[in-house]
Amino acid sequence: MRPTATQSTLYNGRMYREPSRKQVNLRVFDNEPTARMAEQRLKMEGIPCLVRSLLGGPGLWGTAYNLPHELLVFEGDETRAREVLQYVTQEILEREQEQEYERPAPLMPQWMVTATIVAIVAFIALTVVIANRAVR
Repeated sequence: MRPTATQSTLYNGRMYREPSRKQVNLRVFDNEPTARMAEQRLKMEGIPCLVRSLLGGPGLWGTAYNLPHELLVFEGDETRAREVLQYVTQEILEREQEQEYERPAPLMPQWMVTATIVAIVAFIALTVVIANRAVR
């Protein structure tokens, strides 16, 4: 069911009603459909939001389907919107990556383990060949 013009205006009016509240970019999506899905999810939770095309609109190239779109929410709703959409901020991602890099190095690098195994197998093979020649 597609919303009527009145319903759409009433909902979008919530984003513009309070000019003192700052709008922040929650995320940039690669295309319009994914941005609209996130917008609908936030609407279901009662979080006012707005999707905006970044590189023009339908009148510029004929379609805005494959253009990047940003999702805007009020600054006070940002944390809740991230929780609803399960988006992690860039700061948290960077902290997690730093923690991954701080893990201690293994006792022996993988190449050293591989070289040791090859040397042992070669030693055993050489021992078997020498023992077979000595028996003859």
